[in-house]
Amino acid sequence: MRRPRLGLPRLRSPWLLAPLVLAVDFAAKRLVLANVDRLARPVEVLGDVARFAYVRNPGAAMGLPLGGRGFLIGVSLLAAAVLAALYRRTDPRQRLRRCALAAIMGGALGNLVDRAFYGGLVVDFIDLGIGAHRFYTFNVADMGVTLGGAALFLSLWREDRPPRAAPGDPASAGEHPGTIAGADPASGSSDPGHRDD
Repeated sequence: MRRPRLGLPRLRSPWLLAPLVLAVDFAAKRLVLANVDRLARPVEVLGDVARFAYVRNPGAAMGLPLGGRGFLIGVSLLAAAVLAALYRRTDPRQRLRRCALAAIMGGALGNLVDRAFYGGLVVDFIDLGIGAHRFYTFNVADMGVTLGGAALFLSLWREDRPPRAAPGDPASAGEHPGTIAGADPASGSSDPGHRDD
C-alpha cells in the first residue's frame, strides 16, 4: 500500500494564480477603503519598517505619470491580452513560466479594476522603509506583477543556461564519443606506439 505523499498541495493549473492574486488584491483594497479614517495616519505593522498607509495613486507603477486614465486602462487591457496569449503558447511543462505569467496577469487586472471602476485612482497601502527613507507605497497587485516578473526572468535565465553534462559523459571529459582513451583516431589503434610498416 502506497503511503500518501506529504507536503504542500500542487497547484493543478498555474493559471489559477491570476484569479487568486486578483481576489486577494480586491479584498485587501476594499478592506482599506472601509477603514480610511483609521489609515489617515500610517499604522505600524513591523515597527517603522512596514506600515499600512492609505494612498490613492492616479499614475502608473510607483506613481509615474504615464498618460491619463484612458491610456493606462488601454495599456492594462493590452498587457492582459498579451499575457494570456503568451500563457497559451507556453509549454505546460514550463510551470514556473506559466505561474509567473499568471501572477503578472492577476496584478495587471487588479489595478485595472481600480482604474476602470474607482475613479481611475489605484488604492495603495503597503509602506516599507526606514525613517524618512521610504519605498513607493504599493499594493497586492503590484506584488503579483513584481514577483511574477522576477520568476519570469528566472525561468528565462534557466532556459538560456547550457545543459550540464552528466557524470561519466565522454563529452564532459573532452573526448569524442566512441573512441578509447589513448587511441589514435586516425589509425583506430589503441596502442600509441603501434606502427604499420
